Amino acid sequence: MRRLLGKLIPRSAGGRWFLGVGAAAVIGVGIYLVFFVFAFHLIFVDEVVDEEGPEFAVEVDIDELISEALDAGPVATTAAVAATGSDDAEGPVTDQSMSVGEHSADEADATGGAAGSAESGDSAGAAGSADSSESDGSGDAEAAAESDAGSGAGDEGSGEEAQGVRVAYVGSFGPRSHPAEGTAVVLTDGTQTFLRFDDDFATDNGPDLNVYLHTASPDASVDDLVGDFIDLGDLKGNIGAQNFVIPSDVDLDRYSTVSVWCVRFRVVFGTAALAPMN
Repeated sequence: MRRLLGKLIPRSAGGRWFLGVGAAAVIGVGIYLVFFVFAFHLIFVDEVVDEEGPEFAVEVDIDELISEALDAGPVATTAAVAATGSDDAEGPVTDQSMSVGEHSADEADATGGAAGSAESGDSAGAAGSADSSESDGSGDAEAAAESDAGSGAGDEGSGEEAQGVRVAYVGSFGPRSHPAEGTAVVLTDGTQTFLRFDDDFATDNGPDLNVYLHTASPDASVDDLVGDFIDLGDLKGNIGAQNFVIPSDVDLDRYSTVSVWCVRFRVVFGTAALAPMN
């Protein structure tokens, strides 16, 4: 045993110095791999964030807006819009409405007959009828002008509504290579668009985590996911609410999958499918 140790440990001072430097280099490389490459310590450390909702030109309660959207849900919201449009477009036809139309036609015929007899029997009655017609014409013109003004005001109101903040897409995270849960929503006012992870978001911590948008489905392979994607930047924390800016030219009907992506090791931590709200 002593002979073996004697062969392994150099007896000269220079040899011992060289051995010490080599051992220190091996330890240094090991520390670098453990903490800076594989980041094993992050398994035991959570990075918690709690960002406020994104700021828009119009002040709005983001938490309340998201809560209402989640209560409605994508399918319920679409059905409500469809039902409202159907009711506004055409009301139900009833016997009462048909009888009203018949009476109106009869009254019109009676009025026409009375006017004809007045013209044949009395010239003064004809003149009065003409005056009444002119008066009715001016009244119709004024009513049409008021109607146009009201229509213009309605258009302005709809323009203001279009600029309001709304929840455009909603999704829920599910696990892939790591546990992941929580809500992802897309908020927009027509000018700015943000992806927000709500305060229920949570996944494992890890090295070099980014947020991606993909055209592939949430359960697609890694190669398919990275075939066409948009990088929204670094994940700010593995737990808690956070916001990410979505460029204005991104088509979210195509890039409808969100992922927490480990860039260094090409690992998908979790994904969410974004469903349109209307």
